[in-house]
Amino acid sequence: MDERKLLLPIYYISQLAEELETQGVLISDWLAKYGLSKDLLSDQNQSISLYAYKSLSLDALTLTQQPSLGLLVAKRIGLTAHGMLSFAVIASSCLRETIEIISRYLNTRQPLIRIELNNGDTELEVQIHQCYPLDKIEHSFLESSILVLYNMLMQVTQNSPPISKICFPFPEPKNSQLFSEVFDFELAFNAKNACILLKNSELDTPLVMADKNSLQQARQICERELEKLELVELLQTRIRKYLLSFKDGFPSLREVSCYFHMSPRTLHRQLKREGSSYSQILMSVRKFVAVELLNKSTMTIQTIALTLGYSDVANFRKAFKQWTGTSPSGFRSKN
Repeated sequence: MDERKLLLPIYYISQLAEELETQGVLISDWLAKYGLSKDLLSDQNQSISLYAYKSLSLDALTLTQQPSLGLLVAKRIGLTAHGMLSFAVIASSCLRETIEIISRYLNTRQPLIRIELNNGDTELEVQIHQCYPLDKIEHSFLESSILVLYNMLMQVTQNSPPISKICFPFPEPKNSQLFSEVFDFELAFNAKNACILLKNSELDTPLVMADKNSLQQARQICERELEKLELVELLQTRIRKYLLSFKDGFPSLREVSCYFHMSPRTLHRQLKREGSSYSQILMSVRKFVAVELLNKSTMTIQTIALTLGYSDVANFRKAFKQWTGTSPSGFRSKN
C-alpha cells in the first residue's frame, strides 16, 4: 500500500491546525514541511495523502507534547462539519437509523475508519475500526473518532443518548481525568475494540429533529457522493475495505471480482494500472489484521492463522516473519 496515493479530505488537518495555533505553534513551518500552506487549508476541494496526514499528526503531537490532542481537536468538530452526512443524521427518525446512516456514509467523509455494528440482546455495540495502520498516532486518532461519534449522538438526542459504556482499546492514560470531563458516561480502557455501547431498548425512540422529507433528500445526495467516490477512489482501496469486512478467512480473486462486477482479468488489469495486484492487497490486509490480533486479542497463534485463511500455522509463521522480521510469538511478547 502506497500511503502517498491514498487521499483524504484536508478539513481534518485544518481543525488540527486551529488547535495548534491556540497552543502557540507556528503552523506555517509545520505545514511547509509537506508542501502545504494555511491558504490551502481553507479550500475544501483540497486533499492530503495518508502519508502527509500521519506525518503532520505525529509532528503535532511532538510539538505540543499534548497526549490528549485528539480529544482537543475533536471538540472543535461540530455536527454540521460532516457535509451532507450531517443533514441526514439530523433528520433521522430514531437513533437506530442515525447509526445506520453514519455507518453507510462515513466513507464519504472519513476513509480511514469503518463502523461495524454488533447487535446483542440488550445492547448495540458501535465499533470503530481503522482501515490502515496508523502507527504512533493510533491512540490519538481513535480517541478523536470516538469523541466525534459521541458528539453526533449527543446532539441528535438533545444530550441524552442511551449510552451504557464507551470503550477505548488502549491503557488508561495519565490524563484520564480529561476523558471523564469530556464523556458523561462510564468509560472502559484496555477494551477489545474502540466502541460505544447503546441500550437497544431506546434506539427506536423518535428524535425531536426528525424530518422525513429532509432525510430523503439528504440520503439521495449522500448516495450520489458514494457513487462519485467509487469513480475516483482507487480500486485497491475499495478491495482493501471489502476484505477487512471479513472475520474468518478472505474471498478468492474470482469472488472479489464478482463482488465488484468485473471479470478476474479486468480486475487484474485495473489493479496493474494502479501498480498493485490482488495478492499484494491480500498480503497487506493479512499483515494488518495479524498485527491487530496479536496486539489486541488473546487468540492463539493457530486461531489467528486460521482466521487469516492459513490452513497450516507454519505457513502463517513463515509469512509473518517475512513481513516483520520476527515470529508471531516474538512480536506478541515484545508488544
